[in-house]
Order: sequence, then C-alpha cells, then structure tokens
Amino acid sequence: MSNTVLKLLLDPITEDTSVIDGQSRICNWLYNHLVEKASHLRKEYCEKQNSDTAKTLYTERGLRNLLPKIKQEKPFLKVVHSSPLKNTALRLSNAIQSYQKARKGKRKGKLGWPKYRSWKEKWFSLFYDEPGKGFSVENNILTISLGIEQDRKRRSLSIPIIDAHLLKGKVIRNLRITCELGVYYAIFTIEQELPKKKPISKVIALDPNHKNLCYGVDLQGKAIEIAAPLWLKKFDKRLDELKSKRDRCKKKSKKIAILNEQGEIVKEYYLPSKQWKKCDNAYKKALRKRREQTKTFMFTTAHNLFRDYDSVAIGDYTPHGEGITTPMRRAMNNRSLIGRFKDVLSWVAEKSGKTFCEFNEKGTTRTCNKCLHQMEGGIPLAIRKWECPHCKTLHIRDENAAINGLKKVLWDLREKNEALASIVSGSDLDFVKERWAWCVSPSGVVSTLQGRNSEMFAAPGN
Repeated sequence: MSNTVLKLLLDPITEDTSVIDGQSRICNWLYNHLVEKASHLRKEYCEKQNSDTAKTLYTERGLRNLLPKIKQEKPFLKVVHSSPLKNTALRLSNAIQSYQKARKGKRKGKLGWPKYRSWKEKWFSLFYDEPGKGFSVENNILTISLGIEQDRKRRSLSIPIIDAHLLKGKVIRNLRITCELGVYYAIFTIEQELPKKKPISKVIALDPNHKNLCYGVDLQGKAIEIAAPLWLKKFDKRLDELKSKRDRCKKKSKKIAILNEQGEIVKEYYLPSKQWKKCDNAYKKALRKRREQTKTFMFTTAHNLFRDYDSVAIGDYTPHGEGITTPMRRAMNNRSLIGRFKDVLSWVAEKSGKTFCEFNEKGTTRTCNKCLHQMEGGIPLAIRKWECPHCKTLHIRDENAAINGLKKVLWDLREKNEALASIVSGSDLDFVKERWAWCVSPSGVVSTLQGRNSEMFAAPGN
C-alpha cells in the first residue's frame, strides 16, 4: 500500500468562501506571530545559549507546544480547529529545521530564515492531518469543523465536492484545503495499492532542452523529438496584456472603516474599483486556463511514453536563470516545463509500475557517441548539427546527446542486474533507424515520421 493524492474541486457558496477565507487568515496570522516569536528566541539563544530556548526553537514540536498559551492570550484562535493551528506551527518548525540543515550543508541549495507571509499574496492552506478528525466526507459533501465560537458551541461548515464519486471506497488519510487563483480545492491523501514493478526491456533516454521539450532515443533505434508547447508564448502575451490593463485601473477606490462597539475606528482598508476586479478576474481565468492546459500537455506526453516503454530516463538539466537577454531568460525559465515534466514522469511511472530515473548529462552533447572524442569548449547553441573532427561522424546535436544518455542509463541498469537487451556500443547515426516528431495536443499525441535510416547532411551545422 502507498499514499497517493486526489485533488477535487470544491463548490462553496459566497458565504462559505468568506468563512473559509477567515479560517485561512487566522492561520496566516498565527504563522506570522510564531515567526516573530521564533526570531526573538533565536536572538536570545545566540546571546545566552539557553538549552530550553533551543529546545523550543529547533525541535519539531517546540513551537507547537506554545499554542495553548497563545490561545489563552488570543481567544479568537479558538474559532479554528486545532488541526490547522497545530500544523501551522509544525510548518514553521519544518522551515526552521530546513534552514539549519542548509547552513550545515546537510541539504542542497540555499535557504533563508522564514519570513512573514502575506495572505493577499498567497492563501494559507488548512491542513487536517488525522483521519476523521476535524473533517468528514459523506456522499458528495465535505464537512469541516471550525472550532468553538464565543457561545462555546462548536461550528461546522458543509461544502459540496465536485467528482466526489472518486473517493468511493477509498481510505482517506488526511485533507488539505487550498485556494488557487480564486478556486477552492480539497486535496485528499488516500491509500492506494501500487502495481508491482514491471521488468525492463524497452528503454528510452530523453535529452531535455529549450528548442523542443526533449529529444529521445530508444534501444530499437527510434528517435523521437517532442515539440515544446508553442501556445505558452501566446498565453504569456495575453497575460501581459491583461495585467497591464488591470494595473492601469484604480486599485484603491473605496475606503472601508471597521468600527468597534464604541464607534472608534479599529481598521481601515480599501476596495478596488469594479474595472480592476473585472480585469483581475479575467487575468486569473487566463492563468487557470494556462495551468490546466500545461498539466494536460505534460500528463499526455508522460502517459504516451510509459505506454511504449518500461523505463524512461531524462537528463538532470534544469534551467536556473540562464539567458543572455530578458526575453530569452523569460522563455527559458517561465515557459520551460523541464522541472515539472520530471515530476510528472516520476508520478506516472510510480502509478503504472514502470521505472523513471535521471542521468548525469554532463558532457553528453559535446562527446561523440562513436569515438568518445570531446569537443573542447563545448558546442554553441546555434549549431544543431556537427561533425566529429576525430572520426568524421556527422551528428544531430540532440540525438547525439540522447544516445550518450542512453549508454549511461543502460550501464547503470546493467550494474543493478536489470534484464536488458545488449548495451549499445559504438552507436552513431546508423544506429537510429527512424525519426519521429511528436506534437502533443489536448486530444492526444500526433506523431509524424520525419525520416528512415540515416540522413545525409548537406553541410555540418545546417
């Protein structure tokens, strides 16, 4: 048995969204309050080296143990169920521990000290981590507990779930409620029995890049070039237009004042104009459409690959701020799907009993797959075809990198005693028998045969 995630759309009415948003705001306030307290504890520990302070600050449940006292000081916290509040503290403790591991070199990357969160920028999710505690699902209705009001009565909220039939017969482990671009979701972790790993006989190695999504070569001498989603560029242009139009509208249009019982102003804030709201809704709608089409593109591609192959390997390259000009950096970072595509491949492989892995693609592009000669200084990005100066073999840039990647993958699998066909040795363009181009659309994959056997080049680099 293994845990998997099921993300279902919620359909709350306007009054319910206000209640859910209020719960999220309180958790966000608690997080910021604990960040402030943690910063004071950190400063205190640096000055006095007190072990009790370290126990509160750096242990997994140290900040969570402060909640009973904070609830007494701030009674409004009691209107939220204990599970989301508890997990808010655990979330901050986890961030602090990750920061400590990064400082000590036990974790890759650089992480800073946790910062304050803006609820307007990012909705704070509500996490119920124990089965049946704080939430229940009956038919197509999700019921969540809201804690205790001032009259000391426990409140609850019932929200319809779209496609709730997918939960039928499933064992639910936990629930997370999120809001993405104005749309509410219930993310259930459920128990699911995964299929057994299938023996490996068909393997493909993918070379990720930006000219296309990736270029792959398999054991049977079949090359596949998967086209990048060109419609992302049109989406970005449309999003820029909507955002520019929204930003020209008046955001602070109507001033609202909240009064207490004595008639004194407690809080003031502004409401945006109707035109700003209209443009903002159009912008969010376009963002949701872009996200859904991108997910469909990646999952369609992954399912088609694992339908034909037992093992899919991809190079470990992921873009990190490269690019000479601003438009180039935006195209390489914002429109690149390489990192997310790897996560999708891993997910589909696990659910289908297939194998996914990443290989170190260092040197795969500039190394001749026939004689292993390496081009000093690499090969410029503009050159898509090149000739090896040592053995005079003509190479397609991405195809050569994919063949070198395939060799590495097969070698690693052979070291693990996987049952495979004989390893590719001395492969050149004669190894590739067919070249196919994939164009992925919402309705499926359109594959076009580009050529059979080795193609003759008019001139290297053309």
